[in-house]
Amino acid sequence: MLTAEEVLNSRFRSTRFRDGYDQDEVDGFLDRVVDTLNGKPGVDPVTVEQVQAVRFTATKFRDGYDQDEVDDFLDRVVEALRDLPRAPRLVPVVQVAHGGPPPLGDDALSGSELITRLQLARAVQVSTAPDTVLIRLPDGTVSGALDVRVTALGLEIVTG
Repeated sequence: MLTAEEVLNSRFRSTRFRDGYDQDEVDGFLDRVVDTLNGKPGVDPVTVEQVQAVRFTATKFRDGYDQDEVDDFLDRVVEALRDLPRAPRLVPVVQVAHGGPPPLGDDALSGSELITRLQLARAVQVSTAPDTVLIRLPDGTVSGALDVRVTALGLEIVTG
């Protein structure tokens, strides 16, 4: 099984005159993988789905990492993540005043998970798609996000 130390010490051939992956993006993502494999507290762990969906900026005529080597290494990361024991999911505990918003369900995202998913969505976004955050409400309607606020219950996304 792939260890955090092996990820930390991984090296990839550099490319310059052919397509490669942006080195800073790959290094940053692998830093998150190291934290996940180490079980670092307070860090939102990288999931198998995130590894499979990650898309790095392509480079050409500047230093980048060999795409095939990085892709092969990410396959090893997927296997390592699948072998990790599942940690119990932390669910926020809230006390809601009578008439207030309903309590959060077990499937509520943490703030850091929301940010991670937004960053991942941005990385894989089609260049012609609008740069807009849409919220699908429980009744199935879709509304645009107008604002994000911090409340006593957590992050609140205001739609309109």
